[in-house]
Amino acid sequence: MNSSYETAVNRANLETMADSPAHSAEASTEYALTVDGARIALKHRARPKGSPVVLIHGLAVNADLWDLPDVRGDDFEYRSLATVLYEAGHDIWLMNVRGIGGPERLSEPPPGQRDWCIDHFILYDLPATIDHVITRTGRRPFVVGSSMGAMSLSGYLQGARLAGAGDAQRIFPDAGLSRRRQERLAGCVFVQFPAALRWPHSIYDDSGQIKWNALISKWRWDEADANYPFELLSRLGWLQALVEATGSVNLHWVRSNRNSDKGRATLPKPFADVWRKTERGLTTAMTKLYNKYKGTTHSRPEMFLSGGIRDAVDHLKAGVLRQLGKSVRAGGFVSALGEPDHVYSDHYDLVTAPTLLVLGGKDRIANADVTREAFFEKITSNDKMLQFYEEIAHGEFEAAPIAFEKVYPEIRSWFGARDKEACPA
Repeated sequence: MNSSYETAVNRANLETMADSPAHSAEASTEYALTVDGARIALKHRARPKGSPVVLIHGLAVNADLWDLPDVRGDDFEYRSLATVLYEAGHDIWLMNVRGIGGPERLSEPPPGQRDWCIDHFILYDLPATIDHVITRTGRRPFVVGSSMGAMSLSGYLQGARLAGAGDAQRIFPDAGLSRRRQERLAGCVFVQFPAALRWPHSIYDDSGQIKWNALISKWRWDEADANYPFELLSRLGWLQALVEATGSVNLHWVRSNRNSDKGRATLPKPFADVWRKTERGLTTAMTKLYNKYKGTTHSRPEMFLSGGIRDAVDHLKAGVLRQLGKSVRAGGFVSALGEPDHVYSDHYDLVTAPTLLVLGGKDRIANADVTREAFFEKITSNDKMLQFYEEIAHGEFEAAPIAFEKVYPEIRSWFGARDKEACPA
């Protein structure tokens, strides 16, 4: 490992500022109760006079990804969106969807529930969270959703409801409920939103057969207009069976281990140095793999080694993966609960709330052209704006220095221009 890298990492570790303004304000934990019996944990950084902001996390992470510690390296600075908005005077609410956030801030599913999907976040978790925040603050909140969180927000806005019982259950959009919900919001921000899980270039033809010539000639294609790995994984029956059998993919091993940190502190210096270098080497390798898969170029190893991103990693539930795979196969965003399928991506015209859509040109999960066509051009809001960042990829909007530099000021300004809408609900 080169010395400049080690210097940057050491400096980042030394300058991780846990006492930054957002983090020096003690965060409390509140719980919103859902109608199906879940207990949704909300991390609250209180600004009693500020307009509330609800932040919804994405896949395989928890709410803390929106609220990482400040980090400075040789050539960069990072501060989280929660910090930026808190310092701008906003009342910050960070939600963990059911099953996420353990052990410190766990959102507990209903007793006996072992699996769930994005539909549950839409039907139960998000409504309970929004109602709780409005009740506690008496004001219309802004809502920010990233990736899977944006998918959940889109279903909430169209008034998705579950009707019927047993085999007759189905999800449908309720236009009246949609209107009432949006009247209670100050505005919505969709970040890296996979509005329809398809790409301009597919590895499959119209009959569902693999285009072998394309796969052989472009199997290493890492441009944003194709995602062959996602398409292939969504159709691998053995992989789906494995996930179903295990129930989830646990990623808690990635997190920082305080016991290991204490153990390292007791080792002789040569052994502690070897431990530290090994950890950094593994983190660098993971970062490179992450960058290759998602197309990221601005992700920094220092962000992992600071303990921030690692501690925000959570797990993947079988039902969530099942629904995402189903949506990839359908080329849209479809339900997992009920029959017939509810196609969320067919009802974006119901979105009328003030909307900011934030997209990246390097995003291999939420292709910018697809999301623009499937979502932005379909919503009927009189106040809608699209911010496009050519050089940013999926995952960089929450945890890369370029987001702090370029994206967060725009979101803060968008809120500031609409703060009058955050009046009593």
